[in-house]
Amino acid sequence: MILILSEKFDVPTKNVVSELKVQNADYQIICGADLLEKSFSIDIKKNLLYLNNKKIGNFNIVWYRRWLYSLFEFSNNAKEHEYLKREFGELSSNFMFNLSTKKWLNIPPFINPYPSKACQLKEARKCGLKIPNTMVTNNSSALKKFYLENKQNIISKNLSDPYFFKKNEEQYATYTTHVEKDDIESGKPLFFPSLFQNNIDKNIEIRAFYFLGQFYSYAIFSSNNVQTNIDYRIYDYNHPNRIMKYELPKHLKMKLTYLMEKLNLHTGSIDIIKNKNEDFYFLEVNPQGQFGGLKEYGLNIEKDIANYLIENDK
Repeated sequence: MILILSEKFDVPTKNVVSELKVQNADYQIICGADLLEKSFSIDIKKNLLYLNNKKIGNFNIVWYRRWLYSLFEFSNNAKEHEYLKREFGELSSNFMFNLSTKKWLNIPPFINPYPSKACQLKEARKCGLKIPNTMVTNNSSALKKFYLENKQNIISKNLSDPYFFKKNEEQYATYTTHVEKDDIESGKPLFFPSLFQNNIDKNIEIRAFYFLGQFYSYAIFSSNNVQTNIDYRIYDYNHPNRIMKYELPKHLKMKLTYLMEKLNLHTGSIDIIKNKNEDFYFLEVNPQGQFGGLKEYGLNIEKDIANYLIENDK
């Protein structure tokens, strides 16, 4: 049997499941929310798992897609929320360590933590990939020097994943932002450490979904829109960015494959910038990045993943 670990409402998961249904595959889905919304228990000594009072059986292959879950309904208090988040992480780790499977497609971060952005960039450079000038600092003097060295054109982004939070019934998120001179000069001498990079003068952005040596890539023409120029995730629904299928150069695929193997990642959404000099810059890889809804561009990722899961259900 195939086991899929995912989150509720994940589009790529639904698309893969549709492909599995077409082929009458034997599968089960467990979402992170199930560990909180359904009857659940772990007998660690006997290595047994139960969900809705039914024993979770052995699996030939487990696909870890993603596992996020909102805990706001349990507490809106920031300190309580962080505590519950840690507890849920420990719960997830216990659950996944006790799963019985012959093979993983993606090892969960609760078992093998995903590499940080800094680690990704360092390894990417070792693999021969170009990366932006990057600094992590909490010092305004060091930041000002970095700002001047990079022609007064730098950005700031999260050290880890984007942060989503809820306040007064409104949803908020962190995005990549441009850093202005006033931001540096009006700030404190020491601030909370952040990651800064030179802002690449981009021609196009490329999102490449990697799946065990294969690449499914598309170009995003976001540079001509002020709203999406720095971070295309700040969608402009009135003037959507043009998207089209894109074939990565062979030499770039080889370097990216080498990088993914070094990072021990089976899948991941890789963000790349192609500048106006035709140079490619690696930005980061999100092991749980989105990839759904690309059939219209000739990228049938979900069918290939479904076929792989079925072939390994032995």
